[in-house]
Amino acid sequence: MLRPLHRPRFILSVLALSSLLLAACGAQPAQITGSSKASKPATPSTQSHSASLPSTVLGTMTTGVAPTFNARQALTTTNGSGVIIVGNTRCQRARCEAIVTSALNSSLTPTAWQTITLPNLGLPKTNGANVVSTFQFATPQDGLALFRSYGHTSITTRLLVTTDGGHRWRALSDPNHLFLEATFTSHALVALTGTCSDRGGATACSGYELLRRSLATGKSQVDPLVTPTLPYPFLEQPSLAAEGSTVAVTVDPTGPRTAMPRLFLSQHGSSPYADLIRPALTAVTNCTLEIRKPAIWATCPTGMLVSELHADTLTGAFTPFWTPSGTFGDDTLAPVSAQDAYRLVTNKGGTNAALELTTDGGHRFRTVTTLEPPQFAIGGTSLKFVSLTTGFLTISEFTHSQLHPAMWGTINAGRTWTKIYPTS
Repeated sequence: MLRPLHRPRFILSVLALSSLLLAACGAQPAQITGSSKASKPATPSTQSHSASLPSTVLGTMTTGVAPTFNARQALTTTNGSGVIIVGNTRCQRARCEAIVTSALNSSLTPTAWQTITLPNLGLPKTNGANVVSTFQFATPQDGLALFRSYGHTSITTRLLVTTDGGHRWRALSDPNHLFLEATFTSHALVALTGTCSDRGGATACSGYELLRRSLATGKSQVDPLVTPTLPYPFLEQPSLAAEGSTVAVTVDPTGPRTAMPRLFLSQHGSSPYADLIRPALTAVTNCTLEIRKPAIWATCPTGMLVSELHADTLTGAFTPFWTPSGTFGDDTLAPVSAQDAYRLVTNKGGTNAALELTTDGGHRFRTVTTLEPPQFAIGGTSLKFVSLTTGFLTISEFTHSQLHPAMWGTINAGRTWTKIYPTS
């Protein structure tokens, strides 16, 4: 499934570490609130911000790319048929969220850009709050937006879904839970929620549930995810992965390692879930999973490094095969199928990177081509292949004193690349 290009692992690690430090000093832990009603009392400012947000947001659509558009994230649909650039633009209320979209033809050339300006889509920023947004698009029509606001005393989330290409967004609300992760399966949106509170002197979540929302009917089904009673709470955000009807959630208890990471797996998308202990998934924050039936690829941050692992079957053991630097980029491995994956390997000087391909689950890689600037930039580089021949590379360009995404595409297995965005 499509995953965010830049997962906020660093922010989540800092949050968990801060909670432990507060507990050690005797300070009160942070409270976490749901998207419309807190499970525990929240600060008045957080409650009023959530209540003032509309349940439905309708955007204004214009042809082309708005002159004031400020891009921050570049995405494609799951099958690579369209490109979505996320950012903001000027509107009546200073700046509004905005997305720029276009279909791609067979040569990965944008056909017609359009800008959708969206007021009141995300959480408003307040003093001490940092809003992080995650966008995904399964198709040119079906997408989701998950906003997390990190304040001094609370975390608030807001999850919205669109079925018309981003013109109209509808907010999903769970009064007693915090939205933790969201992704797409076949014809459905799947969201992981949790009941969050302070436990053991730190902020933790439990009472996990999976909310499945049909994109065709709009009906939702909530399914409990039963987790075992552990001596230490799950402080880190669980990771959610899905493909077809298969859903997997991984959690890694924080604290003294008396409890091993666990993988909860359902091959039909509902209870009961197989509860699998997976010691190899130990990491600083939870591992990011990508299901490619019948295998699973896992990316596990281990501090300054990242451990890449592969399991030949959904219930099999994970084997590490690569440990790149975590400062190079979050998505330098791009699984294509159960055994095929591309990766970017930077040279010692950081001036270029080799694009390599494995066809045996990571045991052996061969070099496809060497990427040099402007296609290559150390740090903030993301790689995605929707097939063995078609792929996308996103880098961060520093222009006008800010970082902006630039996207490149290939249709010949990475041998040559064509710039998709920006167009000039």
